[in-house]
Amino acid sequence: MKAKIPIASELPLWLQLYKVSKKYTDALTAYLGYLGIKRHYFMLVTIGESDTQLSQQDLADLFELDKVTLAGIVNKLNRAGFIRRSPSAADGRKYFLELTPKAEQALPKIKKVIADLNQRALSGLPANLAGHFPNALALMKAELEKAILDGKFYASESHAESQGSTGPKRKRAK
Repeated sequence: MKAKIPIASELPLWLQLYKVSKKYTDALTAYLGYLGIKRHYFMLVTIGESDTQLSQQDLADLFELDKVTLAGIVNKLNRAGFIRRSPSAADGRKYFLELTPKAEQALPKIKKVIADLNQRALSGLPANLAGHFPNALALMKAELEKAILDGKFYASESHAESQGSTGPKRKRAK
């Protein structure tokens, strides 16, 4: 018996976005794999485009990554010769990230491939939708952040009910 493959509209949104993200990363790697890294090109662009020194914590905050995940990315990029860490003169526990000459040389190609791939990915959408896509993603993210708060409230309310208490009443996020 064959498993029924759901149509896209029946799939959870996270799975659809994951699949698109995976294809995007695979396409980046197809164009830039010769550099010896499979992803995290966005880190190099961010460091290279910043008008201020960025620490690992700055990048963790910016990309909403935990410290362990970001440290792994930084270690990979460091081993590949694309970034180096420089200790902060003001705080010995803090390290700033800098691009190496190898990364500086690759950066224009990375930025061009990303721009071309963004354009290509959106080329299948009607023009009136393609221009709104980044804003639509930002709105979706904002709504999901509200849903996280609502979910935490719902879970605490459900937990209180299961314990026989109604718990504190709180308005849900709007």
